[in-house]
Amino acid sequence: MDIKAILAYQDVDRRLFQMEQSLAKDPNKQKCNDLNQTARDSQQKSSQLEEQAGAALRELNELKKNIKATKNHGEELLGCDIEKLNLENIDEMSAKKDRISSNITMLDKKLTKLAETINQILAEFNRTIKVYNEAKVQYQKYKAIYEAKAKELEPQMNDLTKQLAVLEKKVDQKTMEIYKRKRADKIFPVFVQLHGNACGRCRMELSASAISKLKNEQILPCENCRSVIYFN
Repeated sequence: MDIKAILAYQDVDRRLFQMEQSLAKDPNKQKCNDLNQTARDSQQKSSQLEEQAGAALRELNELKKNIKATKNHGEELLGCDIEKLNLENIDEMSAKKDRISSNITMLDKKLTKLAETINQILAEFNRTIKVYNEAKVQYQKYKAIYEAKAKELEPQMNDLTKQLAVLEKKVDQKTMEIYKRKRADKIFPVFVQLHGNACGRCRMELSASAISKLKNEQILPCENCRSVIYFN
C-alpha cells in the first residue's frame, strides 16, 4: 500500500469534510429542520382536530333531532283532551310529561356542553393553523440564510472535488474502497498513524498482538473509533 497517496488524498479531503460538517451543523439548517417538524406536527394535529370537529358536529345534529322529537312528543301529550281521559290516564300522562321534561332538560345540558366542546376544538384548530403558517414563514427565512452560505462555499467545494478526482487516480482501488466506506460513515480522519502504542485518533491503547498484526499488515481498524491505523 502506498500510504503517502491516500494521505495526500485525505489531506485535501479534510478541507472538504470540514465544509460539509460546517453546513451539516449550521444553526440555520437545524432551525429549518425544527420548523419543518413543527409544520408537520401542526398538519397532523389539524387533521386530528378536523376529525374531532366532524364527529362532534354529527353528534350535535343527532342531539338536536332527539331534542326536537322529544319536544314534539311532549306537545302531543299537551294536546290531548283531558275531559275524555279518566283519572288513571291523567296520572299516566302527567308522569310521561314529567319524564319528557326531564329528558329535554338533560338533552339541553348535553347540547350546551357539546357546543362548548366544538368551540374549543375550533379555537385549537385556529391556533394550530397559526403555528403552521408562522413555521412556514420562519422556515423560508432560515432556509434562505442557509442556502446563501452553501452557495458561498460551493465554488471551493467544487474545486476540492476536482482535486480529489485527480488524486484518486494515484491511490490503489482496495485502499480507496476502504477510505470511501469509512468516509460515508462520517469517520474522519479515515487513516491515522500509530501514536506510540495507541490509535492516533482516539488514543486507545492497542494490545501487543494488535500491534504485531498492524506491523505485519500495515493497517488495522481501530476497535474504538473505527478509523484505520497505519504503521509507517
